[in-house]
Amino acid sequence: MFGRIYEYFLTQFANLKAHDNGEFFTPVSLVSLIANVLEPDHGLVFDPACGSGGVFVQSAHFVERQRINPQMLTFKGLEKNPTTIRLAKMNLAVHGLEGDIQKAITYYEDPLALAGKVDYVMANPPFNVDEVDSKVDGDERLPFGLPGVNKSNKVSNGNYLWISYFYSYLNDRGKAGFVISSQASSAGRDEGKVRQKLIETGTVDIMIAIRSNFFYTRSVPCELWFLDRGNPAELQDKILMIDARNIYRKVNRTINDFSPEQLQNILSIVWLYRSESKRFIDLVVGYCQSIDREYQGLIALLQNYRKHLDKLTEALEKFYNLIDEKDGTWLELRTASELFKDDMDKYAGFAPISYNADDLTDGSLKLPDRIKQIHKENFLQ
Repeated sequence: MFGRIYEYFLTQFANLKAHDNGEFFTPVSLVSLIANVLEPDHGLVFDPACGSGGVFVQSAHFVERQRINPQMLTFKGLEKNPTTIRLAKMNLAVHGLEGDIQKAITYYEDPLALAGKVDYVMANPPFNVDEVDSKVDGDERLPFGLPGVNKSNKVSNGNYLWISYFYSYLNDRGKAGFVISSQASSAGRDEGKVRQKLIETGTVDIMIAIRSNFFYTRSVPCELWFLDRGNPAELQDKILMIDARNIYRKVNRTINDFSPEQLQNILSIVWLYRSESKRFIDLVVGYCQSIDREYQGLIALLQNYRKHLDKLTEALEKFYNLIDEKDGTWLELRTASELFKDDMDKYAGFAPISYNADDLTDGSLKLPDRIKQIHKENFLQ
């Protein structure tokens, strides 16, 4: 509970202070989506631009939901700002987690020397940084070369430096998920050449386009990229691209996020892409069961409404009998009331519908048609 409170105050802090030169506090919605796509359940989780440590916390939340001990994960990070490092360490502490977070400017320093050793890279690096000195050329973490140098001998845009770092940190089965500027997927020239080399490795797994206003201090759109060094052979010539720009929930006038259902629905696309159809069926079963629970709860509300309707009808009938000049209004009301109560008796008589994965996958019908069939069978009974 204390950890959740700390997350809340970090969010409020982000509204005021946590942004500088392209660096943003990572919204919980985006970190949660990354964690749920990657599904870290063991080994080393590394964030070379860790900020306040939200990536580590969401990874721990994911494994807890899977009934796995978060101690199965090892957290390591790099961050250049000493104040932010203290925030990150406190964030880990109040969630009962431990991690090694060191002060470093990732472009020029690699104190942990983790190239080729990481199971999961998760990050939200600064966008479109253009003042990185080209002396980084030759770094073992840049297997695809520099993404262009300008007349000042600076890297023109740092996005592909970060993407190269994420790729190089992964071991031969490692996975990466990160937030990146929307410009990265369409950048040309030397950046385009780096992107081509990356795609040719067969490790680019998923790309998700996110609309603007997800960040607390900037209205910029972004993308989530996912790499998989252990990508199955049948998926190495494919990339799942999800346009989620029209999927959002308005928190207030300037902030958007994902509702829990929207997050699950995006994840269900990923599951189907990975041929994990049972997880999709289980999600649909859960939705159907939720609808049925709400239906059962409505019955109690209707019964209470009926009790008050009976009292009102009784009072109106006494009043109607005192009137000399009668019209048909009372008769219409009484007829409608009886019809309503009759319909309510039928509605309350429906038994709870039992759903399970076998019910929904039985037969040759498509899933929506099978759900309709189950409803029809139950209502006829």
